Amino acid sequence: IGAALLGFYEDHADKQRPVAFQSPYLGSGIAADKLDALKKYGPKSRMLESGENISVIAASYLAEGKIIGWMQGRAEFGPRALGNRSILADPRSEIIKDRINAEVKFREAFRPFAPSILHEHGADYFENYQESPYMERTLRFRPAVLDKVPGVVHVDGTGRLQTVKRSWNNAFYELIDAFYRLTGIPLVLNTSFNVMGKPIIHTVEDALAVFYTSGLDVLIIEDIVIEKNAA
Repeated sequence: IGAALLGFYEDHADKQRPVAFQSPYLGSGIAADKLDALKKYGPKSRMLESGENISVIAASYLAEGKIIGWMQGRAEFGPRALGNRSILADPRSEIIKDRINAEVKFREAFRPFAPSILHEHGADYFENYQESPYMERTLRFRPAVLDKVPGVVHVDGTGRLQTVKRSWNNAFYELIDAFYRLTGIPLVLNTSFNVMGKPIIHTVEDALAVFYTSGLDVLIIEDIVIEKNAA
């Protein structure tokens, strides 16, 4: 199909379509009845007060060093977690990679994690910066920032980044922006919400299973906040 499209557009240059962002959030949604059941019968959860923003709350947990399971809206359709079915952490920590690999993902210690960065700050952190909304590019960090975010720097000084714009994913953008306002760092550590050998979570039950069988500190599903030490 790709070859056919290429041939068509080469022969019909006037009909070429501009490259535009296509939403990856085409997967399963979060069942409303499951959310209601979680609120009524699930573990003890934090109740949001009027005016509280779930993204700001999540950013506060990250700034405290907590590892979060983050489940919002429709799932990503594709191989990467892009802010709706993600495990998130503070990239400033030098030991966060070892902790997540050992206690959350249960996988080899050398496995790296991705930086999800606000688009407007991309060029400040990466050389030859390009948009990477689907976490499809690996770029080299600027030397001046390597020590700021060791949790997401690969051994060769690169990062497979996701760039985030408000128009692409408002809740995730607000989370990273809130983290930036708290810490001065416009990116977070992002990895898929699953454990080694299992698919990315899709249901409330999946999220709870990973939460209670791993080293996650906090689980956030839509506006429901569950802290492990309070459950």
